[in-house]
Amino acid sequence: MKSKTRVKIAAGIIIIVTAVTILSLVVINLAQKPSREVLTSNAKLNNAGYLAGSKLFLVSANAAYGVHGGQACFIITATIRNDYTAQQPPPMDNSTINSSGTAYIGLTATLYSNNAQISANDITSPGSAPLGVPQIALASGQTTTIEIDMATSNRNISSYTIDLIAVEGYSIP
Repeated sequence: MKSKTRVKIAAGIIIIVTAVTILSLVVINLAQKPSREVLTSNAKLNNAGYLAGSKLFLVSANAAYGVHGGQACFIITATIRNDYTAQQPPPMDNSTINSSGTAYIGLTATLYSNNAQISANDITSPGSAPLGVPQIALASGQTTTIEIDMATSNRNISSYTIDLIAVEGYSIP
């Protein structure tokens, strides 16, 4: 009789430990919820191809609604390719003889709802100097993916443009 009681107690302890472990894992997973809850957007990109007459090619872009730093955002993920070369360097490259074709760029976005511009602030990296947005170095022929976070609570964004703020070169001494 004592043996059956011990088995029941041991089984009960095992069940309780298992339940506590499972609940702990659920609580940990809920606490590690990402800061960006992305909901897809049907907004279309207005400027596929080369950006602002440059040799920076917009390969693709996708957009979604989400949260960044506690602010509602329209998040754009863009893939950019640098088609500048040593022979055709970016503007402001101080030497075409030793140019690497590397471009230093700054991007932001403009949002629209039914062709009317929406007020939104680029919060990708607040306080980035000197452009106010992150400056990205892109080697000749290199492709990279860039995220642009535009703070807005507007959920009626129908289209957007990716805007080239600056592009400059740097030569190898």
